[in-house]
Amino acid sequence: MINFPENATDSERNIKWQKITEITDADFGFATPKERTGKTRFCVRLLMPNDKGEFCVIKSEKYGYMQLPGGGIDEGENITDALRRETKEETGFLIKDIRPIGYTLEKREDIRNTHDWDQDISYVFSAFPDKEVGTNYMDDEIAEGFKPIWIKLENFITEQQNNEGKIESYSGCFSNKRDLEISKYYKQKYLSP
Repeated sequence: MINFPENATDSERNIKWQKITEITDADFGFATPKERTGKTRFCVRLLMPNDKGEFCVIKSEKYGYMQLPGGGIDEGENITDALRRETKEETGFLIKDIRPIGYTLEKREDIRNTHDWDQDISYVFSAFPDKEVGTNYMDDEIAEGFKPIWIKLENFITEQQNNEGKIESYSGCFSNKRDLEISKYYKQKYLSP
């Protein structure tokens, strides 16, 4: 049974959410459990194709990695409002034709997790760009040199696969694997003949 943020709407709760993947510390060889808090972080992620068959991803100029657009659901937000806000902030686009794809579950129970939550649920959507309005990055994202880029999904998958086992950051291991699994799932379910 999937959990929902407090302000999720009835229609969001009634979607038949399919689990895309579950990621645990064991996937990376982490085996030093911490005391659990029982808290969950709720997030949104987006696959946004353009008319050229490319997908918008966010690239860190400072560190060179790429990730799917998305982020945490703020207090008082429902899932769809968070998706629209995060997409606008990170890609600079308003979106249309929003479609739920599934969800991911990350169980971060190792002492390397410095957050006050033990698991992360990301609600994954696809949508198309509607109107470009400009990005609005947070200070830490500006410091990393975040910028939206367009890339073929196959190239993004290859990049994420090449990063597996090379990432030193605890959170980075989870983020890379999450976005890799989301992209592979989407490609198999929606792009394969």
